[in-house]
This record gives sequence, structure tokens and C-alpha cells, in this order.
Amino acid sequence: MRIHVRSNFFVPGLENRDSVDFERPQMTIREFLEELSKMSPTPIEYVRPGDETLDPDDWEVDLNGIPYQHCNEGLRTLLKDGDTVTIKIMALGGG
Repeated sequence: MRIHVRSNFFVPGLENRDSVDFERPQMTIREFLEELSKMSPTPIEYVRPGDETLDPDDWEVDLNGIPYQHCNEGLRTLLKDGDTVTIKIMALGGG
């Protein structure tokens, strides 16, 4: 299964690739984010253990242009071959 990745930051572990291939026939958005984290030299905590949602102050994730929260199953939504996951890191405010 091939998943395309878009982001507003350099995703560690992708090394100038815009997609990731998996041997698995299916996975959820949550599992995808966990696998992406494992690919990074320093793991990134996209999803906190036990959480059913992402911290909106940290991350925005869309599946094919739709915010994951609007998908029927949220982070449990199954990905399909060719899907595009967009990961955005939220800018910190302050002075």
C-alpha cells in the first residue's frame, strides 16, 4: 500500500520522498502516524498513547483534504492505497 505524504515541515525519515510504501494491506490513520514516527531518527509523538484525538495545538492531519476529525472513524479511519495524508505542525505563538 502506498500513502502519499504532504506537510508544512520536513518529515524526518522520509528523505525527500513524498510517499511511503507499506507491506500491510490496511492501516488506520493512527497506525500510519505511529509507523511514520518509527521511521524518524528521533521518534515524533504525533499521537499520544491512549489518546483518541491529536492535540490541536501541535498537529493538524487531513486525509485527502478532509480533516481527520470529520472522517467517520477519526484516527481509526482506514487508509487506502493512494490516499494522501497531510500533516501540519502548528506554529507556536508568542513574543
